Amino acid sequence: MTGRILVVDDIPTNRMILRAKLAAAYYEVLQAENGKDAIAKAIEQQPDLILLDVMMPDMNGFQVCQALKSDRKTAHIPIIMVTALVNARDRLRGLECGADDFLSKPINDLALFSRVRNLLRAKFMLDELQLRDSTTLDLGLGSPPLSAEAALPEDGRVLLVPRDTPAGEQITSALSDHKCLEIQMVTNAEEAIDLASQAPPDVFVIHARLGQFGDGLRLVSHLRSRPRTRHAGLILIVPEGDQKTAAKGLDLGASDYIFDPIDSSELIVRLKSQIRRKQISDRLRDNVTDTLRLAVIDPLTGLYNRRYALQHLSKISARSAETGKSFALMILDLDNFKQVNDRHGHATGDLVLKEFSRRIQENLRGIDLVSRIGGEEFLVAMPDTSEAEARIASERLCRVIHKTAFPCPALTKGMQVTVSIGVVLGAPGEADVHHLLEQADQALYASKNDGRNTVTLYNSAAA
Repeated sequence: MTGRILVVDDIPTNRMILRAKLAAAYYEVLQAENGKDAIAKAIEQQPDLILLDVMMPDMNGFQVCQALKSDRKTAHIPIIMVTALVNARDRLRGLECGADDFLSKPINDLALFSRVRNLLRAKFMLDELQLRDSTTLDLGLGSPPLSAEAALPEDGRVLLVPRDTPAGEQITSALSDHKCLEIQMVTNAEEAIDLASQAPPDVFVIHARLGQFGDGLRLVSHLRSRPRTRHAGLILIVPEGDQKTAAKGLDLGASDYIFDPIDSSELIVRLKSQIRRKQISDRLRDNVTDTLRLAVIDPLTGLYNRRYALQHLSKISARSAETGKSFALMILDLDNFKQVNDRHGHATGDLVLKEFSRRIQENLRGIDLVSRIGGEEFLVAMPDTSEAEARIASERLCRVIHKTAFPCPALTKGMQVTVSIGVVLGAPGEADVHHLLEQADQALYASKNDGRNTVTLYNSAAA
């Protein structure tokens, strides 16, 4: 995962050290030496994340953070405050200013990079939701987006999974004065999964060591991978100073973490932050889903249709020009699909199309666009994707379609289905998406001519 990171520190040596570490991990690094410079560069350069020092001469980090979070142009950028201050009061103040985390100097590399990956992943998902919402508006559907100042309700449902019942009761008691938080507690992972399947909460608070084991991490991974709970906030409780477990939890899908013993004031701030994020993403997601369902959603598969896909491709291309990152387009065509309809009927053909759509979605990233553009023809658009990544993804799709039989009422063991795929890479600044689609079509025809059930990249097709 790459991204553009703004490092803000008044001491050149500190900036150089962070820049070297981040550049070695293939991040693009911008630098600012004071608060005013940081605000100006954040507005102009739109970084994906900001590493912000607290102790600076002109404006301290708290003031800078408040200024950034109060401006619509920069409010969406995650901020990690970096400082030598280690007391709980300063940490809480930073979180209340809108910072996403508060790392103490000297910086633990494991804590830094796991948090950077986590926050970038969350931002890219929100960016994609906002992009899709913008596409909806451009199509003349939906309503204008909420302003940054629009009030969101602070109430939310929290499911607590503590290490034991006494610890859970202590946390529940500490949160009891906050009537906006509806707290429910369960004592093990099985209960949490069962309850979440019925009524998913807004936020889970899970201890990493459930029942003396590391089952909390397994529970985090499970919840993040399930459709009903993947959009919920996940706060992991880890033992004080256990950065290794915190880092692993973030990589497995936790949204945030807090050290045990818990500071109840800090937990409340983190809970409210997660609730607000979920409400924003839910509103964007619901707006796109509700307003597009009839106009640009394919009723059989639930995927976007050609009308939406073409509009959205132009936005992906425009963003590619801004970020300097390439994107990939795939056209997928089910092999010999007419025979399925002729032999087994259109009802079976519909079952195949639905199952095909499900498998594609489950084996791509959340930011990738999947649409049905014809009878058995599908389009996948993958932002921020290299040629190697596009090849890996398309070959994976070929395998998951072929390896497991598709349901067929007339065949006990189901039927084998294969897909041919044509892939083309869009370079930054490539504005003619129709030309790219023609190239992807040429690559698809090459896959058909090569015997089907295969992937062809446009360059190799042209050669």
